Amino acid sequence: MTTETTNAAALADQAAETIRSLNYATLPDAGGLAFPGDAYSTVGNLSTLAMRLPQALHQVRAFIDRQHENGELYSDQGPDDLTARIASLRDATDDAARAADALDAALEQAHVALSPIGARGHGLDDEEEEPCGEGMCQCYCIGTLHPCGCNCPHDDDCDCDACDTRDQY
Repeated sequence: MTTETTNAAALADQAAETIRSLNYATLPDAGGLAFPGDAYSTVGNLSTLAMRLPQALHQVRAFIDRQHENGELYSDQGPDDLTARIASLRDATDDAARAADALDAALEQAHVALSPIGARGHGLDDEEEEPCGEGMCQCYCIGTLHPCGCNCPHDDDCDCDACDTRDQY
């Protein structure tokens, strides 16, 4: 039985390790990206991740602010150092949230750019088939591919089970 953790540091570590795994999966020949749609989904999910970061950053900052306001914090460098560090934390989390917003916007642009892109040769493109002798032609009777050498648009030598040469024309 697995239990879901709510420990923020553990979840952030898990997210970092997941991104590390993603980095390996997106290496050439790693197999993590097979089609342009995989890239589209990956970038879209990264955009969602970036969009969610500011909320987490603000909530971490709010936690520290509450603890500071309640007098529950100290710095081993002294009280003046604590005040400076809290101010630095506020500035840094604001900067990080703005950077995450900018990252989200850029990833969303990449996501939109990827949306119409597809891979040739998987029956999803609008391109015409290759001329005879240059690849595979579509058997019009059942929609399967067969080697070229045919007399397009129909192959008199088609040997598929559903093909009746009398009905090809």
